[in-house]
Amino acid sequence: MKSLGRLLAATAVALAATLPARAAELRIGFDELTRLVQSIADGTSIYLNSAPGGLFTAYSHIKIGAQKFDLPPLGKDFPKGGSTYAYHVKDMSSTSIRVAAVNRALRLTVTMESDGPEAVPSCVAGECPLLAFLPEIEWTRPTISIDFLPVHYKGSVSLQVKDVIVSGVPQPVCRQHADFWAKTACNLGRAFANQSIAKFKSELPKTIKQVVNQPEVQQRIADGLKAYLTVGTAGAVSIEAISVASNNMTVSFRFSTAEAK
Repeated sequence: MKSLGRLLAATAVALAATLPARAAELRIGFDELTRLVQSIADGTSIYLNSAPGGLFTAYSHIKIGAQKFDLPPLGKDFPKGGSTYAYHVKDMSSTSIRVAAVNRALRLTVTMESDGPEAVPSCVAGECPLLAFLPEIEWTRPTISIDFLPVHYKGSVSLQVKDVIVSGVPQPVCRQHADFWAKTACNLGRAFANQSIAKFKSELPKTIKQVVNQPEVQQRIADGLKAYLTVGTAGAVSIEAISVASNNMTVSFRFSTAEAK
């Protein structure tokens, strides 16, 4: 499989003699870009957890290679009977990430594990006498689809989040209770669980988009892609502009005749 860097190198070598120190252009198909980004995505993971824990509890983050970027906690508080309760996402890890071209962008489909409850109630303030009876939230076939648009970033290529879609079927599930009042309390708690589900599905896309599009993460992605843009005898290629079409992108770059032999 040719890499993006090899394609740039071949173009640089071919044009160096006739276009010294001039900008050159290369059209790259999204299929080629998809294979390149998949190799980077293989070292990326998402972990979601905002449930209260101890000193060594891991909380929500996105990991790209060896670098970790924290996500804000996801949860919703609600008052009931003089106490304050909350639902927190609990211990959800990505199990696979697939990359595909779609709608002038690259879509990362992140499959999340769904073992056990994906969100649990907790006590924020007060005695919380209903805590043991509130429903848990289970999420069937959880996936997160993240659409990335290739962009020019400080002489390299980065991937900016365009859209995030949360899929699957999260729903409140009552635990097994023999007592009539316990069942009643759980059924009443479904409304709070559903409110938490609605907030989670609306807030998670905003959170991922905000975190990934921040300069620190964009630089990390650009650094990862830049390794493919430094090519043997052609040297380091500096990207000057990117334009995206329906099934390809055009990269404008510069190279040095002293490096392209």
